[in-house]
Amino acid sequence: MDSSAEIIRGPEVKETLQNLIRSGQRCKMEISRTPYSWLTSLSKIKEDGEGILLLLDHVQDFEEVLSTSHRQEVLIEYLENDEVPCSFLSRVSQVDTRGIWVEIPEKIQRQQKRKFFRLRAPVGTEIFFPGDPGKEEKGTVKDYSLGGVAFLINKEVSLKSLKPGDQLKSLRLCIPERKEVLKVSVPLAVVIRAEPDFFQGQTFYALEFLEFPEANKKEFNRHIFEKQRNLLHRVIK
Repeated sequence: MDSSAEIIRGPEVKETLQNLIRSGQRCKMEISRTPYSWLTSLSKIKEDGEGILLLLDHVQDFEEVLSTSHRQEVLIEYLENDEVPCSFLSRVSQVDTRGIWVEIPEKIQRQQKRKFFRLRAPVGTEIFFPGDPGKEEKGTVKDYSLGGVAFLINKEVSLKSLKPGDQLKSLRLCIPERKEVLKVSVPLAVVIRAEPDFFQGQTFYALEFLEFPEANKKEFNRHIFEKQRNLLHRVIK
């Protein structure tokens, strides 16, 4: 858990969720440890013999994707007061015609210092980095933020020996943007997660950016801010 985050617990969790329901705030929902995410809203809270459950709006293909996840959890992310990133994990209880029922979370994490909002990468987003001498490797990006990136790569490449704590130099993140490609140079990053058997035929890696040229950082931040604003304030008609 990020030490810079405030943790909401106890009765405040239910109160926070009720306020979120009343506001109609759009949220990002991701099935934990998969590349799949959607926009959704919180609809209601109910208490019965099964405990306290939270209802999320139904999204397309949710049940099919959930069946592939062993954890049966969703990660919910939203912006509080349009600027403070918040998130919580909930276990899926059931899915019916009303929507997706999840267990009310034990805690909600409210970021205080690091405000890195993760964006699902558009199709075609790739990251390039040095592999064996004279060879460049590339990965398919799952999501990214101002602070780092997560990607999938074939298990056969030379990265298979990387482990948390290892560093990568001279990376290049390429993000399709309209008819152009945003190219972000990252001089130095560190591996914070490595899960070799995470996805069929692929390996999952998460990197934290350690060095970032100011010029690139400004343009990248602009891109993320625009995407974040559009994502969390989109109105589904």
